Amino acid sequence: MSTPVYIYPQPRRYAALNGSSAAAAYFQLRTGDEAAERMAKAAHANERLADLPRGESVSAPHLAAVSASIIVKKNLHPQGYELTWNEDGLQLAAATAQGLHYALLTASQIFAGMKGAAQWGHFTVEDEPQLPVRGVMLDIGRCKIPTLISLRTLIDHLSGLKFNHLQLYMEGFAFDYRKYAELFPDATPITAEEYRELDAYAASRFIDLVPNQNCLGHMGKWLSKPELRHLADHPDGWPLPLPEPLSIIAPPLTLNPADERSVSLARDLFEELLPNFSSPYANINLDEPFGLGTGESKERADEIGVGQLYLDYALKMIEIVREQGKSPLMWGDVLTHYPELADQLPSDLTVLHWNYEPDIPFEPVCQQLQKSGVSYYVCPGTSSWSSLSGRTANMLANIADAAINGNKYGAGGLIVCDWGDGGHWQVAAISYPAYAYAAGAAWQTDHNLKALEPLEYYVSRHMLRDRSGKAAALLLEMGRYHLLERSTAENMTYTNLLLTKGLMAKEQLDQTLAVTVQVQQQFGGSGTPMEHDYRFAELSNWLSQRREELNALQLESEDAVLLKDELANTLLFIEQGGGLHRYIHRQDLHNEAEEKAWLTKLHNDLEAALAEFQRLWLARNRSGGLEESITPFTKLLDQYKEQLA
Repeated sequence: MSTPVYIYPQPRRYAALNGSSAAAAYFQLRTGDEAAERMAKAAHANERLADLPRGESVSAPHLAAVSASIIVKKNLHPQGYELTWNEDGLQLAAATAQGLHYALLTASQIFAGMKGAAQWGHFTVEDEPQLPVRGVMLDIGRCKIPTLISLRTLIDHLSGLKFNHLQLYMEGFAFDYRKYAELFPDATPITAEEYRELDAYAASRFIDLVPNQNCLGHMGKWLSKPELRHLADHPDGWPLPLPEPLSIIAPPLTLNPADERSVSLARDLFEELLPNFSSPYANINLDEPFGLGTGESKERADEIGVGQLYLDYALKMIEIVREQGKSPLMWGDVLTHYPELADQLPSDLTVLHWNYEPDIPFEPVCQQLQKSGVSYYVCPGTSSWSSLSGRTANMLANIADAAINGNKYGAGGLIVCDWGDGGHWQVAAISYPAYAYAAGAAWQTDHNLKALEPLEYYVSRHMLRDRSGKAAALLLEMGRYHLLERSTAENMTYTNLLLTKGLMAKEQLDQTLAVTVQVQQQFGGSGTPMEHDYRFAELSNWLSQRREELNALQLESEDAVLLKDELANTLLFIEQGGGLHRYIHRQDLHNEAEEKAWLTKLHNDLEAALAEFQRLWLARNRSGGLEESITPFTKLLDQYKEQLA
């Protein structure tokens, strides 16, 4: 018998056994020795057994308890377990409390899947993860910082998917650094007390909450402050190396690694942040130091080389976090350009190899890292950022490639990244299918890469509590609207880009897109010319289908109304972007009266969608960053008003 659809991630081995037993009215915990009792207590087994789904056709008061035996098996994988239901009741075997935690999760899924049956068929499960570290990195450094309640909900979802690692990525003032709070009066950061509470909450669910703070590149919000601007490698801005006659100066983004005052700033940040975490790790990031070695640090770079300049600074950051009892994690994008530096990397460093587009394979760098003997994790993405509703095909291919090559070349883990580029417009649920797919791919790769039906079942029934079972399919389909664009846009959708750029004439838009491609090249883009063939009539039909599917969902969670509103408003913004394209290209607009009527509709729709966006944001997130996020929308509204005047 194949593994039932209601188990996710799909386990290493599931087998149906002969026979069945009456559905349990309730379970009674049994431990044979002190070791089993300690393990059961650490996994909160007694409380969780009481919450397991029960047979509906039996009445508990007049029935004997069904035995649930906890067994310690030291030969099992530290995160593995064995789970059996037979005539002797339920048996849960594990080597550790974490393994027992995963056994209880699977038991809950199986009994929920057999809900309503008078008899539960006997079965056995033997399971363990392929990748020991399975995590999510959520961007809270760009505009959107969730409330504490939202972060607890996220941890609950990740725990249910057997993740064991979480990072909240920070740039800007996402943590309440008391020494620098006066520089960010409008920020609403996470406090030290809140991080300590989250740390304990995550640990109780066997998730390692790893502190994260960028400290070289991505420091634009810090360097925008006059008090800190002198620490930039380019205090007056970074002139992008573009072909003439283009001339664009980016704001200061990267600290000067040759300036000891940069080290002092980083030390201030880490010394205040890291004590709030029990994790043995800290992510110092150090990715994308744009303009490195071409500004204030050029003299030093010319002397020792850009790669050595970078590594010397990285080693100082590593020593700072070591002083706080942490082992370092850092991105590998710079290191892969300087493979000769591998011999200087400390043995306690874990490199995070990121890549978010499937046409750039993970394999070459994974091979390189394994050959160099460097510990590393693979880091694909949710593909949700700069898209409004995700890019489903890109997400599936990217995560699959990461898992396959991570396993093949000895990666120690997989962390799926959920970024907030461009204002962090996507709502939380858009990333749920990506979280689930990454969880399955990292747990048992071969058993889960094509297991989309179990994935949809889990996301719909467990994450979104949709009785219709169709919610996940809707989310995946919402991530396919960009296929109608027939666009070559990279790392985003054309619709999202259009909403960012605003209203302009077609000729100006063509020029803007061409410049965008050239600018993106300086940040890792391929330079492929921007093309599109977007037809609003097709999008309109697609939107009608999605709205019908949304209305048909039977959500039963406490936030059911909020969730439906979020997805409905997401569709409104997709429609706004498509409608803006229609206006710019005058698709099926035959005269000035029709053009004005359409522009009026765009204005009114955006005004309503923007008000709703603000309401929905504040329902799950802090207020800081909201104004920055909606700036392109308010700009577009002003453009509409000016055009209509």
